Amino acid sequence: MSPIDRDTTKREKSVIYISPPRPAKYKLTIDDEDVTNKIVNLEVEDGVTDIIGRFSIEFYNPNNIYTNKWTGMETVRYYKDYETTATTLRFRGRIEKISYQGHKIKLTGRSEALKFLNITVTKSYINENCDVILKDLIDNYGSSFTYVNVNLCTAKLTVNWSQKPFWECVQELCTASGYDCYVDASLDFHFNIKGSVKNIVEGIIHNKNLVSVGDYGDDIVQSKNRIIVYGAEKDGIKQIYTAEDTANQAIYGIREKVINDSNVTTYEQAKDLADYELAKSKEPVTVGEVKGILLATIQPGEQILVSSPNDNIPGAHYNIVSYKDQVGEGKFFTTVRINKEPKKVSDILKDNIQNIDKAGDKSINPEEMRYSYDFLFDADSGTHANTEISGGNLQLETGNTSGNWISPRRTVNANITDAYIVAVGEDLSNIIFQVSSNDGVNYEACSNKSRITLINQEKKLRVKVIFSAATARLDSLQVQYKTE
Repeated sequence: MSPIDRDTTKREKSVIYISPPRPAKYKLTIDDEDVTNKIVNLEVEDGVTDIIGRFSIEFYNPNNIYTNKWTGMETVRYYKDYETTATTLRFRGRIEKISYQGHKIKLTGRSEALKFLNITVTKSYINENCDVILKDLIDNYGSSFTYVNVNLCTAKLTVNWSQKPFWECVQELCTASGYDCYVDASLDFHFNIKGSVKNIVEGIIHNKNLVSVGDYGDDIVQSKNRIIVYGAEKDGIKQIYTAEDTANQAIYGIREKVINDSNVTTYEQAKDLADYELAKSKEPVTVGEVKGILLATIQPGEQILVSSPNDNIPGAHYNIVSYKDQVGEGKFFTTVRINKEPKKVSDILKDNIQNIDKAGDKSINPEEMRYSYDFLFDADSGTHANTEISGGNLQLETGNTSGNWISPRRTVNANITDAYIVAVGEDLSNIIFQVSSNDGVNYEACSNKSRITLINQEKKLRVKVIFSAATARLDSLQVQYKTE
């Protein structure tokens, strides 16, 4: 075993790296047949949450000896170890495509997790822990898969999924919890806090096993400091919540992200999602690819030591979102992606197109308000004067021709500056809407589908609804608003 190597930079404490005792060994089988010595080129890639593992295998095919040998869905197993032979299974997948290229045959496919790309989920959960939800999904939709490595997660979620793709549900659980998820070669799900799994064996270290560094640095493109969440539509209105960091905006400018999520049905859910996404996205992330000599034990989502002072990579443990092995024809490499894969131009264009499409729905938020206070009148609330909530409507009590209703108070963190009313109901011309930001001390008139800038700008929001005819009723009411 080599002596301890110390790599020190001005920004980090010294990093201790002990080289493995020998180079990595690998083995590949197809339906339990060892084909290691027949490989010309092999690529195996795996990652967490947003990445489904994949592989590509090339063989020479003289005299068509491999023609029609494989037909698809055969099991590929990839083993690696720092031993004289490779016996530890690191990746498992299925052949999906077979192509013939001159004197070669190429097999491509994805990991066993591909099963979940073709399954949809119809399930509901109310205020349930994310790990409990994931285990229940596996029990119901993942026969032959286990969840030994699904760790306790106290983050709770309320969702109502209707034929939502399974892996999108997994991604939603990861977003809500700050966890990573992947399926290992033994068909066991892993669900861990991001960056919590440290691989103490592996490292890619300058002057040792580092081969190259590609496109490494802070990626401002991915930084978002204003997150606007639009929830599910119900009775003609949508939940709206905005989380933003003005200090970050002063440095990088306003960088906005819009999230439309039909599973967000309450103000609290919209706030939690926006706050989490802001915390995750507001600072530019360090991204890039680092290539080293083949690593035998690396798995998705782990942290490993990386050091390359010449490329401004201080020696430290970095989160590895995905890895790619390349062996054959002079290749014997592992490339790791640190944090996120940098967005390609096509990804950025796709996001821009999606945002343009969202902006085209002018009825949701035409005045670009940042929050909403919603009333569906499914349960009694507020203060009544000759009014009642009955059958999902706010209306006058029988026998009355006038009256009013005052909503419960919502207290916010900054002064409310603007308001916009969205009302759905009958005979709305006989209803007057008034908004107060000082707990009802002063009310200011605001017409349906109209915006006002408040004269009294404080932090305690109420809305008052005044009826002047027995035929008027409200099915739903939304006060959209901005704060300082």
